Amino acid sequence: MWEAPAECPDLNGVKGYAERLLGQPLDRLRGKSISARGKVQRSDLGNWQLDLVIVVGDHVEEERLTAKKCRALADAMALKVALACDPLAVVEAVEPADTMTPRPSPPRAPPPRPAEQGMTTADSSKRKKLGLRAMGGAGFGQLPGISPGAALYASLQLRAFRIELGAQYFAGGEARYANLPSVGAELALASAAARACFTPGTGRWSFPVCAGFEIGVVRGKGFGVASTSRDSSLWGAVVVGPALRFSLSQSLGLWLGADAVLPVLRPGFHMRNLDTLYVVPAGGSRALGGLEMNFEL
Repeated sequence: MWEAPAECPDLNGVKGYAERLLGQPLDRLRGKSISARGKVQRSDLGNWQLDLVIVVGDHVEEERLTAKKCRALADAMALKVALACDPLAVVEAVEPADTMTPRPSPPRAPPPRPAEQGMTTADSSKRKKLGLRAMGGAGFGQLPGISPGAALYASLQLRAFRIELGAQYFAGGEARYANLPSVGAELALASAAARACFTPGTGRWSFPVCAGFEIGVVRGKGFGVASTSRDSSLWGAVVVGPALRFSLSQSLGLWLGADAVLPVLRPGFHMRNLDTLYVVPAGGSRALGGLEMNFEL
């Protein structure tokens, strides 16, 4: 069984090359209990990836091969199948022409068609992916204490670079007056983000390093006094941090990230007729984790 995208050689091409190596049709092989299954798909780095399973009697061989061209993987599967059927026939088919016993040269595989010769350039444009990521985590020092939060990001992934737009919300921070601990305010942060990431990686792992800017509001709701009110103040920060992404499948990945948050707009809050209650610190951090869905363009 051969499962591959349309731009790859089809099953007849793989079968034909295996038969040329064996010197006879596969259907004529007798007494051989052999089955093979190959599935080709794109890897996260944009290369072609072949997951190959060959069963010979009770022996099962599984292998993963990677190449820049899909035809190379098709030829590799044909060679593996031919070797499993009759290794001596394959050796004779590829034996050099200057050996002591001359043999006619085996037929060569046809040269790549023009469309396949230009495949490398065409495939580069197909490496773009859209992503949608949902995360949960906590902020440290953005608001009083530890503030739980959630975030939603959309991304455009290029070869080794991505652009992201997102929104996030952190809540649960309480600020209190030291001399009036029953008086204070509940604070929450809502913001929108734009950032860019360098995304080196290997195999299923990638290691994004991101930097960007966030703009939003810190909202406060007073408590502990007879008359309380709600207020919002503008907040902005530069955010920098690394992340770790592991591909669970072709379209789903696990994301873990940590950011340093450096506010440039630091609002302050106070209760009526009292001194300043709270000013956003000059630095904070956050840790978020979640799942990301990817869609090839």
